[in-house]
Amino acid sequence: MLRTRRNVLAVGSGTAALLAACGIAPAAQDSAPSASQQPVTLRFVPAGWHADLDQVVVDQFHAENPRITVSFEPQSGNYVDKITAMQAGGDLPDVIYVADAHVKPCAANKIAADMEKLAAKDKASQALLKDVYPAMLDLGRVKSIPGQYMLPWALDVLVMYYNKTMFRSAGVELPKPTWTVDDMITAAKRLTKEFEDPAQAQYGLTLSWTAWAEYVPWMRGYGGDMVSQDGKKQMIDAAGSIDGIEAMASLVTRHKVAPPIGTNFGGNAFHLGKVAMMFTIRNGTVAIRKNVGANFDWDVELRPAFPKKRVTGMGTAGEGVSTQTKHPDLAWQLAKYTISPPAQKIYATSYGAIPVLQSMRNDPSWRNLPAPPANADAFVKAADYGTLPPDFPLACGTVYVGDLNVLMRDTLTDIVNGKVAASAGLRAAAARVNSCMASG
Repeated sequence: MLRTRRNVLAVGSGTAALLAACGIAPAAQDSAPSASQQPVTLRFVPAGWHADLDQVVVDQFHAENPRITVSFEPQSGNYVDKITAMQAGGDLPDVIYVADAHVKPCAANKIAADMEKLAAKDKASQALLKDVYPAMLDLGRVKSIPGQYMLPWALDVLVMYYNKTMFRSAGVELPKPTWTVDDMITAAKRLTKEFEDPAQAQYGLTLSWTAWAEYVPWMRGYGGDMVSQDGKKQMIDAAGSIDGIEAMASLVTRHKVAPPIGTNFGGNAFHLGKVAMMFTIRNGTVAIRKNVGANFDWDVELRPAFPKKRVTGMGTAGEGVSTQTKHPDLAWQLAKYTISPPAQKIYATSYGAIPVLQSMRNDPSWRNLPAPPANADAFVKAADYGTLPPDFPLACGTVYVGDLNVLMRDTLTDIVNGKVAASAGLRAAAARVNSCMASG
């Protein structure tokens, strides 16, 4: 249960039980924080969707640092609006929740502090930071605003979830790590059962069509991109970008192995057994295990390779230190603790996270969890192919929020649903982005 603002956290019996299950022994109570000998209270904003795990993590942090108490401050409603209002009122908590979507605006608007400067003063942190999967650490950085603004809580890379029962019933060979996009389409055609009403049909697959972690890999996988490496030129209408989006949309328009955007199945299509394959991060496992139960057998595999490059999307969240903390070094210690081995074990036992530390690639905290999914290797091997979001001028928005996000969402919806050709749709979008980049 979440505690409200200003309540002090203590290690209770429930926490002790979970720590024991993770193989973590509470630290001796006479240990003290190296940065201070005086009692301090740090304010902490947890992530709403795994606040119960954050609670256990900060309980353990308090056990190891008894002179530091932590005040939980969960936020409801629009988080960005709430955290922006706190900044305007000079009331930012010490440690804040920062999703990948928040990194650039939090850095640009000076809500999140550059933690590289704090880490530089903390020699003990260097080995820990080097242990983090580099691509995941990079999700907390911004090319145009150098610094580290978020520490990722998990290795969150897209993999393919598939319904083994549907594959076997259709007599289709199960996915392999060597699959290409063509292999996927061939299997999807045999798994699709058309019906006049799309919501009544069965499909081979579905995608998160308008999420950058989905469509950008299709662009890059066919030799294109959204923006040049130096960030000075958009590439939305480059030949490879058009080829990638055209191939993605063809799953609906030509091959008809995926439902049009907006199809209402009355719930998650994969959970309901209406699609055989979908693509998401490890956290998707939690809902699948809960909602699918014994209705069908399922597992995970690497997403198929594209013609030009094997690549997959990523997306994570974590913690940052606010610019208004009065205890920056201690706030850094708390933020850093969320990526430490004890905290990573706690997160991993929930099925919702793969440890973000490379040294925990084979850790039993998650490797020994009962199946499904059985193919644990897919989650860590996918890290070799993870790709970062494109970085546009802030005035244009980002692929997460703002004008650019809306433009790509609307453009891709029209392309995937067959209302406009990929070439025409992307060229129109490119013209608007060119204008924005020129003015920015």
